[in-house]
Amino acid sequence: MKQSKVMSLVESVINIVVGFGISLAAQIYFLPLLGVQISLQQNITFALIMTVVSIARSFALRRVFEALHIRRPLSPFMQAVIAERFRQIEGEGWSTEHDDAHAPGELARAGGCYADRAGLPGRSLSDIPSRWPWSRDWWKPAGFRRDLVRAGALIIAEGEKFDRNRRARA
Repeated sequence: MKQSKVMSLVESVINIVVGFGISLAAQIYFLPLLGVQISLQQNITFALIMTVVSIARSFALRRVFEALHIRRPLSPFMQAVIAERFRQIEGEGWSTEHDDAHAPGELARAGGCYADRAGLPGRSLSDIPSRWPWSRDWWKPAGFRRDLVRAGALIIAEGEKFDRNRRARA
């Protein structure tokens, strides 16, 4: 899911303010322990300088990572699948506990049904796949791309459940 420009700015400002505060507090506490005595104004000036250096370092590294293509942007489809997974959790209320209560493979089977349905145009709502694991009320095909997005999100839910349960057994 993409962050808005305003929220990116808010996050950056909060990050800078918190970093400045931590830097200032650390200097006020640690410099006297090292035998360095400077005034509060000098501490503030030094913290500001270090904050500017930190911002410049962060910017330079981000540009290097972008140039080296270290960060791969998600395609619109991948973003849609992730957004659907979050919608299932936040909008539908399907918690990890709810997902864990499903039989092994059940979420993936539901995802597979949506993926199979996406490839067969002209099907009606009454054409529920025989492998569909839940009641017919939950079968809600909505078109080729939307069905593929749902399929991906359900398969992610199954994979997350598998990872949680594997860690719990280890």
